[in-house]
Amino acid sequence: MDKISSTSLITTQTFQKGVRRVLKRTPKWKLFLLATLILVPLIATGFICFAIPFAAFFFLLFSAFELRFTNPISNVWIDGDELLMERMEETERIQLANIREFKLRRYNNPPYCVTELKTPCRWGTTLTWFPLRMSSYGEMPTLIRELQNRADQASSRNGDS
Repeated sequence: MDKISSTSLITTQTFQKGVRRVLKRTPKWKLFLLATLILVPLIATGFICFAIPFAAFFFLLFSAFELRFTNPISNVWIDGDELLMERMEETERIQLANIREFKLRRYNNPPYCVTELKTPCRWGTTLTWFPLRMSSYGEMPTLIRELQNRADQASSRNGDS
């Protein structure tokens, strides 16, 4: 199994994972108590007008990755005729025969690949991931071309068009 994606570019995703992990483990009453302890003094002193822009900034920082890319995938491995994809600590195996098209967006920063599926998986029909600049298949365009060829071959073996 070869890893073909890069996660070193994604800082907000690491931040999201940490926040989600804390929110999942912390009881709701403790979160409510913490919010109350922070908001009551801010409202009483009038500093809430300073806190609202900071809250908006942190919300945008938290959700920027999801807003910019459609269904961003953090890790992608190739395993025979399947792609193993991981998103938000969930994994899904996607058959290469189920892939309609790979589109490489090289001239964006960071470069990314949009994968369109024939039938939706649990995350939808459009998935975005960040290919490694150099993999065992070569550079990014070579990797994407090889994946598209393998997906086309798998589709023709299954009789799909």
